[in-house]
Amino acid sequence: MNGMHRPIRIACANVISRLDDIEYNMRVMKQAMREAVNNEADLILFGEAFLQGFEAMRFVYKEDVQKALFQTGVEITKVRQWAKESNLAVGFGYYDNKAGGLYSSYMFIDEKGAILNNYRRVSRGWKKSHASPDYREGRTFQNFTWHNLRMTPLVCGDFWEDELITAIAACDPVTDLFLWPVHCDYPEDKWDNEERKAYRERSQILEKPILFYNNFIDEKNRAQGGTYLWQQGKELFSQAYGVSKIAYLTFTPKP
Repeated sequence: MNGMHRPIRIACANVISRLDDIEYNMRVMKQAMREAVNNEADLILFGEAFLQGFEAMRFVYKEDVQKALFQTGVEITKVRQWAKESNLAVGFGYYDNKAGGLYSSYMFIDEKGAILNNYRRVSRGWKKSHASPDYREGRTFQNFTWHNLRMTPLVCGDFWEDELITAIAACDPVTDLFLWPVHCDYPEDKWDNEERKAYRERSQILEKPILFYNNFIDEKNRAQGGTYLWQQGKELFSQAYGVSKIAYLTFTPKP
C-alpha cells in the first residue's frame, strides 16, 4: 500500500457461509483470505453479519449475549492475527457485544492487525420488533481513512430508511468509497428482474461510488452473492448474483 493514490485491489468474498455457525464461517474466512493473498489483493471484504451468520440472533437475550463478540475476544483476535500474518486488510460484519449491549456491526482491520473502524449499524431493521432495549443501534455514520482511501461503511437497511438519507449524504464530500455489505435473500429471477435495479437506483443519490457485496448461503431462495460497484446510477463492475466465488476489482482513489 505504498504510493500516493495507487490502484487498490479489492476482493469481495461472495463465498458460502452458514447461518449461525461461527466456527465454519471463520474457517471460510481464513481460506478466503489466503486465496485473496494469492491473487495479490490489498483488502478483502465479507458481508453483513458474516462472522456468526446472519440468523445467529434469536432475540432471546440470554442466548444472544453468549453469541455476540467482544472486540478483545478470541475470535476477533484471531482475525486480527490472520490479517497481520497475511499483510491483508479485512472488513466483515458481525454481532458485537459492548458492555452487554448487542449491535449489528462492521469492523475494518488493517494489514497490520489494527482495528481502524468498528461501525455499529444505525438503522433498526436488523432486529425483531419484540427485541429488548439491549439490542441497540449506533448513532452516527463514520468515515475512516486507510492509506489514501477514505471510506464510509453502511450496513444493508441503512440505505432504505428515508430519515437516514440526509446523514448518509453528508458523508459524501469526505468519502472516496461507500462500503455496502448486505445479506439479501432473493430468488435469482427476482433479483435480476427487479431488486438489482432498485438497489442501484437507490444508490444514485450519492456522488461517490458505492460497493455492494452480499453473502452467499447454499440454500434455495437465500442470499446468493453478487458484487456491484455503482456510481450515480451507472454500474462500473459486477459479479453476478448466484455465483459463489471471490470477486476482484481495482479501485483508484482520486487525488
